[in-house]
Amino acid sequence: MEHFRDDGHLTDQALAALVRGEALGDLARLEIAEHLAYCDDCLQRYTDLLADDSLLSPAHSCRESLWVRIRLRTIRLVTSRYATAAAAVALALTLLWGSAGVTLPERTPLPLPEVSQRFQSWPERWNDSLRGALSQFNDLFNDLGGDRPRTT
Repeated sequence: MEHFRDDGHLTDQALAALVRGEALGDLARLEIAEHLAYCDDCLQRYTDLLADDSLLSPAHSCRESLWVRIRLRTIRLVTSRYATAAAAVALALTLLWGSAGVTLPERTPLPLPEVSQRFQSWPERWNDSLRGALSQFNDLFNDLGGDRPRTT
């Protein structure tokens, strides 16, 4: 059986024998494989013989559900980044506003009873200052709620 045509391409019989898995000599298989490696026309003819004409089509497209999943994942990523930034800003503002009412002891030495009295009142002043800052922060978020009833 002749494997090549006069123009140098594979014959239809050689391609059909290759598809059916017929016994070809080692040299013939090597020549056919080498030719298919560089000849796009014969390779296209060979793949057309291998492929069925009927292609399967999916029952339903996953395109819409895939876009929904991509959008939801994007929203989650963006939201988590902004939530982290908002928490950092809230913490920084809480510390900033909470420490506004706290004054450090002066450098001039005070008599011992006044020093102990000032250190005893310091936690109370700090608690009052922190409580005020947190209530302002809470009011800020309550105002964002719109028509929802305010809770205390």
